[in-house]
Amino acid sequence: MPGTLRDSLVLLAVVLEQETELQPTQIMTDTGVYSDVVFGLFRLLGYHIYPRLADVGGTRFWRTHPEADYGKLNGLARQSVKLDLIADHWDGLLRLAGSLKFGRVPATGIMRTLQTGERPTRLAQALAEFGRIEKTLHTLTYIDDESKRRATLAQLNRGEGRHSLARAVFRGKRGELRQRTAKVRRINSVPWTWW
Repeated sequence: MPGTLRDSLVLLAVVLEQETELQPTQIMTDTGVYSDVVFGLFRLLGYHIYPRLADVGGTRFWRTHPEADYGKLNGLARQSVKLDLIADHWDGLLRLAGSLKFGRVPATGIMRTLQTGERPTRLAQALAEFGRIEKTLHTLTYIDDESKRRATLAQLNRGEGRHSLARAVFRGKRGELRQRTAKVRRINSVPWTWW
């Protein structure tokens, strides 16, 4: 998925608005959806999102209590989640989740709730704080659990294989029909082979 919040909501729409009996709980994605708000939104709705992490080196790790002892992670987790902001907006977060789950608001339409112009609303800020907890837990698990990394990569490779096949089949390799000895004539900007 692309890296912006707006584009990542397309993935959420696919999950919420599917017309099958399948109820996915784990969603593997590429690094693009690695944002606090996306983690918070998916977790609030009961989904675990597992993006492949391309560069863990610049990742921020968050702690829930500034004075807590995290052992070896003390030097790594320097920022604190604003639990009071989450608590102040918890009812709004639950209303947002319910509206999405029951189809009252389409996933692609929640940008009005999360942003005013280019600035995030207080609800979006609370959602980001909530997402930081889930993102930190995911990142630590991703670093520690090789089987989780392999499972994520295997699922992403399966998806890439499907996309490669679709590109090859779709209208003869993106609208081009090819044959070595044939003369190609273009009609209405769609190549056709006459032989």
